[in-house]
Amino acid sequence: MFAPVKMIRRAIGRFCKAREGSTAIEFGFVAVPFFMLVIGVAEVSMVGFMQTTLDQAVDRRAREIRTGQAQENGVTYDEIQDAICADVNFLLNVDCEANLFLDVRTFPSFVDAADNLANPIVNGQLNPAGFGFQPGASSEIVVVRAYYRWHVMTPMFQAIFANAGNGDRLLVSTMMFRNEPF
Repeated sequence: MFAPVKMIRRAIGRFCKAREGSTAIEFGFVAVPFFMLVIGVAEVSMVGFMQTTLDQAVDRRAREIRTGQAQENGVTYDEIQDAICADVNFLLNVDCEANLFLDVRTFPSFVDAADNLANPIVNGQLNPAGFGFQPGASSEIVVVRAYYRWHVMTPMFQAIFANAGNGDRLLVSTMMFRNEPF
């Protein structure tokens, strides 16, 4: 055999028998999937936390509409939006001005509300053109919908978590109720 071939075989044999640094190499194989899993869990947790926070904020403001406090105090769309934003921003600093959209409407019956609520997502984008603010009068049926565009922070998870265009996840909170007599 040629001397260079023997040297290459010996070098490969020594490399295969060597145990120094094997932990670093093994960690290198495991590190990428491990960190992807950790980042994925963090991303899912943030989305879940934001969804829960949005639900609670919408519930709180819908109660003001349901009991007539919002109507009696002349609360506007902007004031309701600011209140929901304040509830959401207690821990997370989110951009409500550009990403939070509200739709508050009255309907003659619950069936009409269910049948006539159009899906505001057109071609993967939120279209708030038909949104309004009608908190209703005493004993009217009201639907409060809040939409928040959450930007998925981890680029490699945008394809998995995004449900709207531009890699965003659209969080939705809806309350349907009959206003109390006030």
